[in-house]
Amino acid sequence: MSIPREVLYAEIDARIEQTQLAMAQRGYDALIVYGNNKVYGSLRYLTDYFPDRCGWISLSGTETYLFDGAALVIPANGEPVLALDTGMVLGKEVATRRVISGSFGAGKENGLSGKLLASLLGEQGNVKTVGIETWDRFPAPFYIELQKEFPGISIQRSTIVEELRMVKSTLEVEIFRKAAKIDDIEHQTLADSLRNGGVGKNEMELIRQTEYAMRSHDPIYEDAVENSPSLICSGFAVGGGLLHLPQNNKTIQPGDAVHWDICTRYNGYSIDTSRTKVVGKPTPQQQHAYDASLRILDKVLEIAKPGLPAVELVKTAERTASEAGYELMDHFLGHGIGIDPHERPDLVREETLLKENMVLAIEPRVVLNDIYTLGIEEMVLITPDGGESLTQFE
Repeated sequence: MSIPREVLYAEIDARIEQTQLAMAQRGYDALIVYGNNKVYGSLRYLTDYFPDRCGWISLSGTETYLFDGAALVIPANGEPVLALDTGMVLGKEVATRRVISGSFGAGKENGLSGKLLASLLGEQGNVKTVGIETWDRFPAPFYIELQKEFPGISIQRSTIVEELRMVKSTLEVEIFRKAAKIDDIEHQTLADSLRNGGVGKNEMELIRQTEYAMRSHDPIYEDAVENSPSLICSGFAVGGGLLHLPQNNKTIQPGDAVHWDICTRYNGYSIDTSRTKVVGKPTPQQQHAYDASLRILDKVLEIAKPGLPAVELVKTAERTASEAGYELMDHFLGHGIGIDPHERPDLVREETLLKENMVLAIEPRVVLNDIYTLGIEEMVLITPDGGESLTQFE
């Protein structure tokens, strides 16, 4: 089911209004929300546009320009402006009413540039303080140009949009519930493949079958690989990692514990879940390790209520793992999930308080003899009664 455009755009208008209210509280005269073709969640959250291209264009016989991003300029009052890198195109309608882009044949100044951002800020009058969202990826040339054009300007790291994105709206929760149902189909596809002649199949075959199931059920299928590929673990490490990219020369053997981590999308929102199956009868060691991960998940879901610091979930998981004789894989439990596959709150060390309608990817995994990864990853909705697993596959 595609979201009706008018419904999504009305929601985005409300998000812009929330953003501008937060800007006023923090003293921002304008906010620049940047995104590229790897990390674009905040940009898409406020526009329904995401950069899906990247590369080089020639500006002269010797000079080139790299394109991969876009920026939304939000004034304290009034309509935002979406500026695309020269070379970027709009693949569909977007919520932003004013869009500036440059063609391949145009100079870089006709699209997103430091000078264009300075010009758009100049339209706002006396701009003293500007927030930058997705600060860690904001291009240095743009920053330098803004400082040059506005010598006295204060350019600050903003977290307004990433904070808004942590709590999902009614529409977003509905999208996640539908995404989870399709995710169940993906897991069933892989499990059926393991049961029906799984021995001898390679990891790439298994993962591609699950991703095909996604393509068959999402009306606007988007490839998730540009920011988080599906992973798998079946027997031994690849490149030093137990959970790794699927290999076409690594076949499933009898007795293997196969742990897969599905990363796909539905209606633009990320799906990120994991399951484990053993080919044949599990050994007592395998069963014990897997049961430990189930107990960790149950304990975490029980306490995952509004008001709890996010890091307390990890502390509880570590204690439960230790009681069973294990450690969490990489001492990691999970993260927020939304348009980007990894969003706030990060569960490793973040003190942010959980809020109702946050959606988290909770992933308790344990390692057995440095060979197998066993565990689960669930998309979990925070409710007043605790964490609700959206994924229903066994």
